[in-house]
Amino acid sequence: MVKREIALPASDFFPPGFVGDPVQVGEVVGRVCTVMGVDPDAVSVQYFESPEEESRALRSNRGSHRTVGRYRKVDGHAVIELDLREADNPAVLAAIIAHELGHVRLLGEDRIQGIEVDHERLTDLVTVFLGMGVFTANAAYRFTKSVQGFSVLPLGDLTERMLTGTALDPTHHLGYLSERQFGYALACYCLLRGKTDPLWSRHLEPCARAALKQGLQYFADRPPATQHR
Repeated sequence: MVKREIALPASDFFPPGFVGDPVQVGEVVGRVCTVMGVDPDAVSVQYFESPEEESRALRSNRGSHRTVGRYRKVDGHAVIELDLREADNPAVLAAIIAHELGHVRLLGEDRIQGIEVDHERLTDLVTVFLGMGVFTANAAYRFTKSVQGFSVLPLGDLTERMLTGTALDPTHHLGYLSERQFGYALACYCLLRGKTDPLWSRHLEPCARAALKQGLQYFADRPPATQHR
């Protein structure tokens, strides 16, 4: 499974002339399903739009928090919900889809159970293991033009779960790992694949790429007998 090709944010990953309508978003869901080994017929996709004022506040970096994706099961069937206001950035949208499909693989397939498991971070990690790590690493931080200049918007802050402490709530969000943590996870992914200089690293944002290279150097400097401890 770890030998599958890693997905890259190239133009051919998205439908031609992508404008973010539900039909095109559904096609992206199908492509991410293929990468992550999810049967698209076993997942229902629903859409919602967060209030416009929440979107404006978030993009202006005024501390607003909102849900961008949800996973739940209805009568044993997996349902993911996606915020169509995120569809203007197809790469970020693909990362959100990957995170929610990670819940499908872990929770929907009963691979993890219990509230003591750190579901969200584990879900971020599984997107790396299942080939969507470049998308989710790049989406860990978003950059926007503000009045003061460029500011960083960590998607990990988009969580009502963290704010309310509703550990059993079915809503899940993207971005529980930092760029550096994603970069190290990608280095571990390379170690499993026997790769020391992956060509796809050029598709990573600078911070994640630097962490990937540091991780690979760390593994290169470690004796083989201690690499997996």
